[in-house]
Amino acid sequence: MDDRPPPEGMPGTFPDGAIMAPPAPFAMELKKRARGEWPAVGLWGVAVGAFGALAFRQERLEEALPAVGGFALLLALYLGSVLVPGEALRRWAGREAGRIYIVPFGLWLGEGLLRILRGLPLAPGFLLSSLLLLWVPTLLIRHNRAPWGPIQALIALGALAGLLLPGPFPSDPVGWAFRVGAGAWPLALMAGWPPASRPRAHLLFFTAVLFIWYAVEFDRLPSDPLLPSGPSAFYLIWIVLFLWLLLIAGRFPDLGFTFRWRWADLLAVLGNLAGFAAFALPFGLLTGFITPAPTPPDAAGALARLLAIYLFIGLPEEILFRGVLHVHFQRVLEWPPLRTLLLSSLLFGLAHLNNPPKVPLYAILATVAGFFYGRTYLQTGKVTAAALVHAWVDALWALFFQT
Repeated sequence: MDDRPPPEGMPGTFPDGAIMAPPAPFAMELKKRARGEWPAVGLWGVAVGAFGALAFRQERLEEALPAVGGFALLLALYLGSVLVPGEALRRWAGREAGRIYIVPFGLWLGEGLLRILRGLPLAPGFLLSSLLLLWVPTLLIRHNRAPWGPIQALIALGALAGLLLPGPFPSDPVGWAFRVGAGAWPLALMAGWPPASRPRAHLLFFTAVLFIWYAVEFDRLPSDPLLPSGPSAFYLIWIVLFLWLLLIAGRFPDLGFTFRWRWADLLAVLGNLAGFAAFALPFGLLTGFITPAPTPPDAAGALARLLAIYLFIGLPEEILFRGVLHVHFQRVLEWPPLRTLLLSSLLFGLAHLNNPPKVPLYAILATVAGFFYGRTYLQTGKVTAAALVHAWVDALWALFFQT
């Protein structure tokens, strides 16, 4: 894995005096990438087809058409990121500071247009809150620099407090602990950050990543399902924004966001899936955390669930925990890969402390699962491969076992 520090944020993204090779023509680069990323196109087609079949079965034609069109476009922006010549696009965005805002503003306008086409109201509160959500992490990335001081720390704390404090507070102790812990551990990290690590800390980038994570974790995104039983339009917008900001920050190449799998990658997926199963099945059954499901699932429903878990749970979480947080910790702390893997796995386990009823058992299993997901990422260099393990674990658990 490349441990070189990434180029800095915007502008000032490119070091003074850096010599960069002229970019290949955009169309040529896009065509070259498309030949190797055919699984992404296939995933998009299957997902849109399945969503369309569900939409036209559940909704009237005039309601289903904009929902399917919006889903197809947002999923194309999400999966189509593998086709984008990232460095050329980042170079273009770096020429003018305002270009970083084109994507979040376009996503905001697109969300409003989609709501109009679907016959949904455009309340001023919804428009303002969605715009602020898109703008805050973009501003953090825009002003990110590697070193940080008191001003950056205050900005980071203010952004996270503004996200975590509003709204109803948890009624149970676990919810309280989870909310307090989510706000406290970045504080502890800043206070205990080794002085030698501060020049490469990229605190505002780290805050933007936490903001994007917490907005999902604590249900801060607007509720805007495309179908009663379908994904939220704003959740898909949030994933697209995240990928755009990673590209602007120079972190997109770290992800291994590619579907050019080799046989060695698939063997790593199978090996780590088997490794987790060897621990999780005896542990879950002996502790009573899982029991076999009374009826086996039908094949079509199982495949649809696997696809949905891969696209909307496994891949986004692997981009966050393995492609971003693991790599960020390794660069800042300069730890060996195994030590960083243990840290990111523990963080992944703690992120599942809000899953009752058997919270400690869930956190233990999630920590061990995170270790095998991260191991897949380190072995293959691809979050898409780690997400395969993640999706199979979640799907097999949901289909054949019950908690």
